[in-house]
Amino acid sequence: CKLVADEIAADMLEFDTCLPVIVSLRNPGLRDRHWAEMSEILGFRLCPSEDETFTIRKAIEEYKLGEQAVIDKLKKVTDKATKEYSLERSMVKMKAAWENVEFEVFPYKDTGSYVLKGSEDILTVLDDHIVLTQGMSFSPYKGPFEKEIDDWEVTLRLVQNTIMEWLAVQKQWMYLQPIFLSDDINAQLPAEGKKFGQVDKNWRRNLQKCYDKPHALTFANDQRLYEFFKEGNASLDRVAKNLADYLETKRAGFARFYFLSNDELIQ
Repeated sequence: CKLVADEIAADMLEFDTCLPVIVSLRNPGLRDRHWAEMSEILGFRLCPSEDETFTIRKAIEEYKLGEQAVIDKLKKVTDKATKEYSLERSMVKMKAAWENVEFEVFPYKDTGSYVLKGSEDILTVLDDHIVLTQGMSFSPYKGPFEKEIDDWEVTLRLVQNTIMEWLAVQKQWMYLQPIFLSDDINAQLPAEGKKFGQVDKNWRRNLQKCYDKPHALTFANDQRLYEFFKEGNASLDRVAKNLADYLETKRAGFARFYFLSNDELIQ
């Protein structure tokens, strides 16, 4: 038993000297750029995947990778690879989180159109990922992924802005839609009725698209959609203001109307 134990101890001691080399060369974050950098430091081509005869013993005995000075140089490269790998994995994880995220779009009353519900969870994930992406953009190890990080942040912000404008338009549309069903209101406010009709037409078309294909990033990552919601929001703001001004003229003509809300007065 003692002979076996002594043999195992000797093997372990020999293997212990190999560990720094194994840890350095088996780093999961190593990419071609890192192998090229290590090759430049060592002064010869180091790429185990291209050398079928490569072994740890050969690395230590022939390539002298077991020397502490060489290990220290390799460690600098592998430490950087580890930091870059962390950023790479974070990007992969964030993008994977959006693969099955879809908007919850439901029919709205008897309008023949749809509205967005349950957007809070999506906005929360957007906030978290934007903060995480911003942190990555300040990392000194972002170099290989700088464009990808920048593009990803642009995508997230566009989706976030689109949803915010979407919700603003939706609130106005839900309020004004039943009002402008009235022929009387349209006759009294023809210009506003026309503006609302234009927004309503585009609203129905885009919400139908979302209902058919509700994947969040696919649908909301669209500059034209954002512009539509932004312009629609501004247009409906003007319509709502002109409607309120019109109702004020009715109140001025009959004082008791001041005791009614806008909805009651419209009825």
